Amino acid sequence: MNRIALSIIIALFLALPQTSCMFYSLKANQSDQVVPAEGYGSLDKFPFKEAWYGTYFQEDKIGCSHFKIEPTGSNFTITNDSTMRLKTMKETNEIVMKEIATVRPDMTMVSFQSNHRQNDKNLKITGRTEGGRLVVTRTTGGEALNTEHPFEDKVYHFSARSFMPALKGLEDGKAYSFIEFDPNLQRTRKVDQQVSSVKGDPGPNGAMWKVTTSDGRSVVHEWLDRKGLAVLQKAVNGDLVTVLEDENAAKKFLQAKTTGKDLILDVSFIPVSPKLPNPERLQSLKLRMQGIDPGLIARDWRQVILPVSTATSSEGFDVAVRTEDLKRFKSAEPTESRDPSLEKYLGSTLAIQSDHNEIVAQARKVVDRNEGTLDKVIKLVRWTAENVENKMQRSFTALEVLHSKTGECQSHATLYTALARAEKIPSRVATGLVYTDRGGFLYHAWAESYVNGWLAVDPTLKQVPADATHIKIAAEQEGDEAASILKMLGKVKIELLEYN
Repeated sequence: MNRIALSIIIALFLALPQTSCMFYSLKANQSDQVVPAEGYGSLDKFPFKEAWYGTYFQEDKIGCSHFKIEPTGSNFTITNDSTMRLKTMKETNEIVMKEIATVRPDMTMVSFQSNHRQNDKNLKITGRTEGGRLVVTRTTGGEALNTEHPFEDKVYHFSARSFMPALKGLEDGKAYSFIEFDPNLQRTRKVDQQVSSVKGDPGPNGAMWKVTTSDGRSVVHEWLDRKGLAVLQKAVNGDLVTVLEDENAAKKFLQAKTTGKDLILDVSFIPVSPKLPNPERLQSLKLRMQGIDPGLIARDWRQVILPVSTATSSEGFDVAVRTEDLKRFKSAEPTESRDPSLEKYLGSTLAIQSDHNEIVAQARKVVDRNEGTLDKVIKLVRWTAENVENKMQRSFTALEVLHSKTGECQSHATLYTALARAEKIPSRVATGLVYTDRGGFLYHAWAESYVNGWLAVDPTLKQVPADATHIKIAAEQEGDEAASILKMLGKVKIELLEYN
């Protein structure tokens, strides 16, 4: 287990839309009010202003939250406080989030402030709308970064999706779309919602309506009663559940000792038999995966998906991985005629501050600028592995990792990627599974650099190339790995077929 540290699992929960925290008040049950087919139309007409909720993952309670809607002049402020506790490697990691969104009566966004604290690390994100753009400031580790996000017509804070059914109205077959901004992923996206009536007897807790929400990376199902009150929500194929609770029941979570499953030891670990000898030396690996959709696994230059010859759904699918031959990368040199599609893997981002003077200075201390690209990659991987202590501590940015010199696999991969980009080497973070000395697979993060072709490297395990036990998860864009991994937790089974 000392090969890798995996607080990456904690980060995955933060990357999910926090819709589970934004429901409605129990006081709404005291009224016989019914949501009109055309909806309430304005927040001032909502009969619920405050509520408490409990969040459960695979039946273990992992969090509670409280929201409040208050008028602020002609607008409204939606405040949400939530606490989540996740057990990893027998230790409790606490994530405290406070979201304050100022919105107009129709819920279009005016401004927001988001504060996240995970153990001893803090992240603050603020934003405001100015004409057709959203101006966002992200502050962590004493560093602030400003970004702008253009939008057309209207933009909503991500909490709006929980109130939209009551605002727009409940009618069988009704569908609508809107654009939201998610502070966690730092991007706008289209959200689609579909309303259907509960057929036959009322659903859970008297639910009369079901609302399905999709945003291109995840699907969430909510059950609402006749007033528009959400009484149950299910996400991640039903593993992540939020239920309406009274204040006392919700607050008990805050005083109770964390119990339940360990996200690494009990949920994410995937045992295999027999144990792999010298896994760090493996050049090729073929295995069978069951229990998940093959679309969750990436297909690329080193990894292919093969159907099982007798193909029934219960037999799963095969994955074959082969490491790169370093001989083809030795002659690679920087070139001004590089493929334009690689430019996005060179830029500085909110987490990967490759243009920061400290990152640039550190990269230049490690490598000789006249060296070949492969030599630079090898030196940067080695320096990161040898100088960042492998510890279960998450950082929000590469600069924080450089300052603390501690972190888990995600921290190693983020810092390496920033250093490589500072040296004009296109690089990106990869997420997936890797074999551990416990005799099975765990979720892990590594990196990929473009050196006359993509090359997988592991700055936690000091590997160039990364060994064949690195199985990458598919992701259309950064942040999508979260939904994929949560769909796999506790479900995937692996059988070793061939290895060399």
